[in-house]
Amino acid sequence: MRTLTLALMAMLATSAASAQSPLPVPKVGYSADRIVETESGTFSGKVYAMPDRDRSETSMGGMTSVVILRRDLNSGWMLMPSQKMYRTLDLSQASRQPGAAPPSDMSIVTIGPDSVEGTPATKYKLLMKDGSAGGFAWFTADGIAIKMDMLSKNGKKTERVTMTLKNLQVGPQEAALFEAPAGYSKMPEFPGMKGRF
Repeated sequence: MRTLTLALMAMLATSAASAQSPLPVPKVGYSADRIVETESGTFSGKVYAMPDRDRSETSMGGMTSVVILRRDLNSGWMLMPSQKMYRTLDLSQASRQPGAAPPSDMSIVTIGPDSVEGTPATKYKLLMKDGSAGGFAWFTADGIAIKMDMLSKNGKKTERVTMTLKNLQVGPQEAALFEAPAGYSKMPEFPGMKGRF
């Protein structure tokens, strides 16, 4: 489930960053509460964003993890605050994860006007051309992905993830939110981890 969630985040990050993609690009900064619903349960967190960077904070099993994506640098960090450790992320590698792909490998169709929790939005249908993943995404007029409802196939197993932003607040965010904090140590690499998002 975690891999799928990260892959969907990467898919939106890489596709929205491409000038060739019909998906909207965020034009403003914002913060919101993020609710992720999966077969394993419902997980809440916070998201902060500026047009070329994102910060996601998620609590799972009593542990909080932070993912910072910097599209302006084509990289980012995964932080484990309780351990004061980090791992560097490469967005070019993230785009090769299942469910994440360049716009040329994805069919994107505009469905039309809709609303999410009372917020006006435009609904899009996303489908990987190889049939490995697909679903719907809703974007506000400012280009904010306010909701995703996605399915991913892994062999005969199908996974579903729904992500919704609540309490959306539009406005500039502090630059320090999108930097790796001082005093953190690099996570050790374990066998099979190298090259993973």
